[in-house]
Amino acid sequence: TSPCINLDLVVAVDTSSSCSQTQFDRLLSDVKALVSKFPIGPTKTRLALIGMSQTAQVLANFDDVMSLSDFNSAVDRLTMSSERAEISKGVKLARESVLNKARAAPTPRLLALVKDRQCAERITGSSDAELASIKSEVAVLKLTGNAVHAIGIGGLWNSHELKAIFGTNYLLFKNTNKAMESAKSLNNKVCPKPACKSSGRTVKRETCFGKSQHVLTVNVGGAFTSSGMEVCRQQIARSFQSCAEEHSCYKMERSIGSCQADGNSEIVETLQFLDRKKQSCVTYEEKHKVDCSEARVCKNQVADLIILLDKSFSIQSHYYTVVDTAKELVKSLQIGKEQVRLGIFSFSGSVVPFGYNKNEIRDGIETIVSFADEFNKAKILDRVEREKSPGRYAHTYTGYAIKEVSKMLRFKYRSDVIKAVIIITDGRSSDPDTLFEAVSDIKEDGVTLYAVGVNTPAYGINQDELKMITSPESDRNLFIFNGFEHLKPWAEKFSSRLCMELKPPSPKLCDADVQLMSISPCKSEKTQSTTVKFKYNTAKKCIKRFRNEINTGCKTTCVDPIDGSDHLEGESWTNMCHEFRCDSSGNTILPTSVKKCVAADFSCKPIGAAPFRCRNIDGEKRENCQCIDKDGEAMLVVDNPN
Repeated sequence: TSPCINLDLVVAVDTSSSCSQTQFDRLLSDVKALVSKFPIGPTKTRLALIGMSQTAQVLANFDDVMSLSDFNSAVDRLTMSSERAEISKGVKLARESVLNKARAAPTPRLLALVKDRQCAERITGSSDAELASIKSEVAVLKLTGNAVHAIGIGGLWNSHELKAIFGTNYLLFKNTNKAMESAKSLNNKVCPKPACKSSGRTVKRETCFGKSQHVLTVNVGGAFTSSGMEVCRQQIARSFQSCAEEHSCYKMERSIGSCQADGNSEIVETLQFLDRKKQSCVTYEEKHKVDCSEARVCKNQVADLIILLDKSFSIQSHYYTVVDTAKELVKSLQIGKEQVRLGIFSFSGSVVPFGYNKNEIRDGIETIVSFADEFNKAKILDRVEREKSPGRYAHTYTGYAIKEVSKMLRFKYRSDVIKAVIIITDGRSSDPDTLFEAVSDIKEDGVTLYAVGVNTPAYGINQDELKMITSPESDRNLFIFNGFEHLKPWAEKFSSRLCMELKPPSPKLCDADVQLMSISPCKSEKTQSTTVKFKYNTAKKCIKRFRNEINTGCKTTCVDPIDGSDHLEGESWTNMCHEFRCDSSGNTILPTSVKKCVAADFSCKPIGAAPFRCRNIDGEKRENCQCIDKDGEAMLVVDNPN
């Protein structure tokens, strides 16, 4: 747990000082415990082991120990000796055969000599000549840039030996825990002074949501702890300020570079989201090259996808364009029984009398490609092409169509697989109440909805309706165009995005605890609250989860300035230890002051709380954080943030 992790540490064990095999076995356990907290690796802490009795032997050199288990195996090879140990030989062997292979400065190099309690009835201690040799060897070792440390475990020691090894400042402890603290203390002393990343004052402005943005002011610099250890220290203060241009912080993009001379194109996949642990909008890019002929073909897609095409009266003269748009979407899909299972349907319909004082919708949905029944892409494209032939056109029963495809998805259900419906329409639905209920139900089944609306002068499109369909992802899943000529270019671009969106969700989304929440526009005195979360299932697979609720009554909504989530008029809520309130005008009332700090588990710690675990400015967990008062505001103090 020490901040100095790139240490070269040689442990030399006196195997002659134990009084019994039981005591010696305990000594070996204590030796293992002494190094158990260090991160082991070629670029971190490197370990070596020497056994000392009348002779000294290297049981493991730096190159032999790649893990803690390697070191423990070497410790198990130590055997108890009845001969008096000549410690000077162990120090000399460490200098000539082990520490000569240590890394150069500034990596600290340390020899730790471990002795069990003195067995007075068997060993009387080192002779004056041996003590002089110990001092001489230790002095040479220190002159070559190595530190030396003596650890006594048990109850009685020969203080002359320990003093010769370590000088006047030797430390004696009667239990393993105290000895471990001693080792850590010395490690801190020999650590190089910390190089603080991004020293000085940094102002970090987050995404603009609802015309307000979260601002983090970070001061980084060297400091001293109460025990006198020098550390890097982050001081993090939070505030809010107004902003003009609202943004989104959730997108997936896939771009294809031009074909190069080697016959390859570069694919760049971009994933952006609000990382709650890092408290920041983060962006990840992955680049790879593929054969130019395969650049537009998606890989690793696993999804259930249905495409719904509006076939109402108003779209009749442009329906062939809608059909071509569907074909463009199909071309890049990785269709297969275990990959993308596809269905394509047109929807329209007419109301006819049914029984006494009842009506039913007839011809509300027609099959172009039956869902999950055809996996030959050429045959699918042929069936879609044939849809251009003259047919029936009627009203726009969008709600009925969504209810029907919802049944199909349930009937041929695949658990923990991305499910999506793409709706292409030019008007407003003929069954708005049915649509409202159908959208709520299908979202509860975990289906992502995309809507493509073409706004025509004759009919006009209901944008609130389409926002309700696509929330809480309307900013990225709703597309509005003023002419049918825009559909095919959109489909070409959107197909590339589907390459990413129909893959299993990236584990980064689950690791970051990503969630989206929005409230739909009001319809018939009702609204929908939809929350999307990315969570691991029991098989540790990242899954997209939905929760949808219907609220009665129409109220104004406010936006959380930290994560962009919607909240209803009169609601109060807490986010990152800030208290917010939504007023009747749709304004988010911001906190006038901040009196608590955010812990690693997102709980809130008051000013003056006992040290706790928190996250640094990069979202990494740190121990012994403090919440202090700074000019009447809470400030988070993080030591060793790098």
